[in-house]
Amino acid sequence: MDYLPQILSTGFSAMNTPCVRPRFASVLLWPLVFFLCGTVSHAADFQGSTHRLEFDAAPVLYSSAEATDPVGKISAKLRANRTTGWMPFHPDFGYLPAVLEMLNVPVSSQMLVFSKTSLQRHNISPTNPRALYFSDEIYIGFIPGAPEMEVASVDPDLGTVFYTVHQDKDEPVRFRRNNDCIQCHGAARSMGVPGFVLRSLETDVSGEILTATDTDEISHCTSIAQRWGGWYVTNAPSDWVHRGNSPGPTSEGIGSNRLHEIATSKLFPAAGSDTLALLLHDHQTHMHNYITRLHMEGQQRIAEYGHVRYLDNQIRAFLRYLLFTEEAPLPSPLTPSAEFVAAFQKNAKRDAKGRSLKDLDLNTRLFRYPCSFLLDSAAFRKLPTLVRNAVLVRLHAILTGTEEHSDFKRLIPDDAQAVLEILRETAPDLTVGW
Repeated sequence: MDYLPQILSTGFSAMNTPCVRPRFASVLLWPLVFFLCGTVSHAADFQGSTHRLEFDAAPVLYSSAEATDPVGKISAKLRANRTTGWMPFHPDFGYLPAVLEMLNVPVSSQMLVFSKTSLQRHNISPTNPRALYFSDEIYIGFIPGAPEMEVASVDPDLGTVFYTVHQDKDEPVRFRRNNDCIQCHGAARSMGVPGFVLRSLETDVSGEILTATDTDEISHCTSIAQRWGGWYVTNAPSDWVHRGNSPGPTSEGIGSNRLHEIATSKLFPAAGSDTLALLLHDHQTHMHNYITRLHMEGQQRIAEYGHVRYLDNQIRAFLRYLLFTEEAPLPSPLTPSAEFVAAFQKNAKRDAKGRSLKDLDLNTRLFRYPCSFLLDSAAFRKLPTLVRNAVLVRLHAILTGTEEHSDFKRLIPDDAQAVLEILRETAPDLTVGW
């Protein structure tokens, strides 16, 4: 688009990495739910994993520290040059298309939420849902007719940082950081650190949430049957049982015709609420929270004791999640949107055999190779050295079969070998000595 050269000339670099509560409050109560990682028999992340850490105190200083996340860097460049930020303002979507392009967030990742789980709740209803878009590090929320867009970006040191963009064609695009979001996005539901909150619950016919129906946690460990209450789900297999598409306590679904009408309406730049996007979103939001928790708790342990030996349970639980050892199975194969698959795998790193941690399975599980692609991320690399090394030593032992803990017995040896080989080639800085 014609505004990009203007931004590029000021040193703009698009990177990926969302919620907000501007002069509102916690505008992006990202619907997340805590179902203690598992299906029938499951294990908690680790004892105390929902305890709120003191991240506004040293050494983190969340609220006062300068953000270096991708959106924060772009925001600083926009503030430094007041002539930038004037972008095309769409008559229906405002700055959404321009911001999606600027931040390299694919339109095809669109998901629709009709529960009133945002401070801009009065703009949300089953007929006017909130649209969410995301990439590996950036999340964007858009509500038709609402005054603010919501953005959250993953900072390697601070965890999730929250911004708003005012939808006013007479103002240039500005990402306004808002620390008020951590009132909701820095508590038990986000593992006690600045992070994402997903919820799965029932609503009434207007989208008001029925709190008694809330699920405890949402991640890739949650059974499909417990997910997506308050969300639309437009292309899941017909035999999948889930909580989506039911605005109203007695509703069994809004009907395929009505759902198609909402999903294909001109309220949004894309059609539908993609099932693969929902699955990936469930996995990576909790993964982001986990990395942040390990980072901040590691900093505190090192400052207090000078070592991380007391993080053994936390590291083992992190590796359980990283390696999908408690992943809930898919009820039947999913046929994904080719457009979204291409967008998701666009930056995939591949080994000499063409394999990537972003390769999908979608028959019985989400990924072909059971190790989160977010291991190869700036946030993981910025873990305190003692923590990162402890994770990688333990990971190598698991993948080579020398780790005997029962938590990892589910990992198939051939899968472990494939993950080992992929990591050696695609993340050599993390696998020195492997």
